[in-house]
Amino acid sequence: MALVREPGSTGYKIAKALGKPVPNTYKILEVLESRGAVLLDDSGKSRLYSAVPIDEYIEQKVYGLKFNGEILKKELQNLSSTPPEEGVYRLSNVNQVYAKATTMIANAKSNLLIDADTLPMARLKQQIEAAAARGVTVLLHCHDEDSTFEGCDIIRSCKLDWPGDWLVVLIDGVEYLISILAEGEAYVHQAVWSKNPFIAPCIYQGYLNKAMLYRITLMFGFNPTLEQVKAELDRLWVNYGVDDPGTVALMKLLKSL
Repeated sequence: MALVREPGSTGYKIAKALGKPVPNTYKILEVLESRGAVLLDDSGKSRLYSAVPIDEYIEQKVYGLKFNGEILKKELQNLSSTPPEEGVYRLSNVNQVYAKATTMIANAKSNLLIDADTLPMARLKQQIEAAAARGVTVLLHCHDEDSTFEGCDIIRSCKLDWPGDWLVVLIDGVEYLISILAEGEAYVHQAVWSKNPFIAPCIYQGYLNKAMLYRITLMFGFNPTLEQVKAELDRLWVNYGVDDPGTVALMKLLKSL
């Protein structure tokens, strides 16, 4: 309850509010984080904790414990909170990563860019195609040669020699998820999520530039003309880069400083 009332709190502040010993409070927070109930922002000098929004927490449970989802919804429906947008949060388990990815895709308004290995891309196929069907422009960087997605731009490359499966989801230039899952989705090597208004547009533009580079590099295997290369770069930039909401918001923010 303390985290719901005051997201972005330190463990020390939470312990004092609850009248509990500080060491015990941190142990409990670690357990809650491992279960996907709490987000940890350790990007600054202090470790800040926030409760996961209730709908997203329920989505995690649906992945792992479908039969218990409705019970959790009734018990926790009044505990909604939103983590501070400035934070960069660590995701601790596989269900949490997929739940966050699913929520992001459902919330995409204009642009969706996903850079992922075959397994994560396949798991999110239904949600991705649903986003394209409702008018979101979708650019997928697939690390295989065979996958198909209705209504999506696809750029293909090979899987790099890293352990496990890579999954990056970026929406509207305002929110990002970067994760690498262990082989067989046994656990999470590393995963972070953020809506930081400075960082998110930069991450989006970086992955967009990467996708454009791969597209043009692969085109050279078919001896394209200079005009064809220019046309494809222009098309990708117009569809995904020139007016993405994150970059527009970042420019307004910088002008106001």
